[in-house]
Amino acid sequence: MRRSAVLLSFVLLFCPGLAHGQYDEYGGDVPYVPTPYPIVEAMLKLGNIRPSDFVIDLGCGDGRIVVMAAEKFGARGIGYDLNPQRIAEAKENAKKAGVEDRVQFIEKNLFDADISKATLVTLYLLPDVNLRLRPKLLRELRTGARIVSHSFDMGDWKPDRKIEVNGKTLYYWEVTEQAKKQFGEPQARIELNGVWDSRLTGRGEAVAAEMILSVRGQSLLGYFSFPDRPLLEVRRGRVEGDALFFEVERPGDSGPGAVYRISARFTEERMEGEAVAVDGNGQTEWAWTAEKRH
Repeated sequence: MRRSAVLLSFVLLFCPGLAHGQYDEYGGDVPYVPTPYPIVEAMLKLGNIRPSDFVIDLGCGDGRIVVMAAEKFGARGIGYDLNPQRIAEAKENAKKAGVEDRVQFIEKNLFDADISKATLVTLYLLPDVNLRLRPKLLRELRTGARIVSHSFDMGDWKPDRKIEVNGKTLYYWEVTEQAKKQFGEPQARIELNGVWDSRLTGRGEAVAAEMILSVRGQSLLGYFSFPDRPLLEVRRGRVEGDALFFEVERPGDSGPGAVYRISARFTEERMEGEAVAVDGNGQTEWAWTAEKRH
């Protein structure tokens, strides 16, 4: 994701504590702001680092987290960053610290990084990047792996611990099977992809509708077709565990129509929930079900 120079200047001017990793000049997701060394050490200690750990820092900047993990705590690790200048600095820092044989630095987008070997992952990114990264972390990390983030959380995946150090907030999570199931990669829920026949029931009537759905990351995309209003775009669609949420705007015959806000639980073959229709006359609640078409 590329941000404009204006936005980048705003972030650096008004949010100087943000994000030490990816760098926009090279197509990354956040500007480069180094993590202070006392915070680096606090992050590693919060992550219960030990010599047997393999640390991966996503958006590693000059490599200070991975280098300290090796130099002070005896761990091994890899740092990923898109900026070749930062990677060169990280390698030089590893050489100065005498830990070249224990660490590696790779020029690569963090979303393409191989994190499967990590027992401890460290982050100093941005809120939206953490949320986009969350499914990858839960999909690829093994149960028992730990994650530490500087300044930013993971949305509704609440941290196991949260501490304040020198005015900075640090977050800690442990990857569990429950977390993988509840907050993991919705795209793995391939049962949502395809065509669904749905029905709205309320006000003494039933309205049939067809859906074509596709999951991308945590987003639910697609089209919703009423009999008289085909191919209405699914808006604000998202998947959380076994629940989904989306909106559809149904135009009126003349002028504004109604916005349907749908929330439901789903299995491989069925969805069941409710739809709240909001128009100029207020709101109406409907029961809502859908069956997978084969």
